[in-house]
Amino acid sequence: MNKRSDAREKMVASAMKLQRMHGVTGTAFSDVIKHSGAPRGSIYHHFPGGRSELAAAATERGADWIEERLGDLLEGDDLLAAFDGFIEMWKEIVTEEDYLAGCAVAAGALDPESESPARDAARVGFRHWENTLTDACLRAGIGRDRAEGLAMTMIAAIEGALILVRAEGDMRPLDVVATSLRQLLSTELAQAG
Repeated sequence: MNKRSDAREKMVASAMKLQRMHGVTGTAFSDVIKHSGAPRGSIYHHFPGGRSELAAAATERGADWIEERLGDLLEGDDLLAAFDGFIEMWKEIVTEEDYLAGCAVAAGALDPESESPARDAARVGFRHWENTLTDACLRAGIGRDRAEGLAMTMIAAIEGALILVRAEGDMRPLDVVATSLRQLLSTELAQAG
């Protein structure tokens, strides 16, 4: 990787991490430069569209990162084990940042700009997760309508739990949601037989 693309990659990775903690509007160029160690002038070179371009790239990176983790977890045939692994991944992220980090994709979705590339990236990212989870449910024998509903429910419930975890500074909301989702998934898998 050359220095130019390396600097860009570092800035996007830093913006993703900072966006998880501070949201889109709370992630300033100066913070990204400091966190990434990239040269100051390079941020304007790599992101001529300004902060909105960087926020979109960070949101997309966050979505891709989660998509890769989901793909890895779903390689086996055990949908429940994959679900457990997904929950554990989120617990690690949250505890690593002392309950101050959420989801970079959710942060992108909450961008207050009326024309938001970050929100567009979030929509695409969530849709990919939904398709990935739907496909996994289908492979497990769950019917299409239920598979689509389960995928949407899992994403919405986990994202909501992450907000509550951050607000409460406690893992209890994610634990409660994970238990309920796991029971729902187990019931669907048993019925699919």
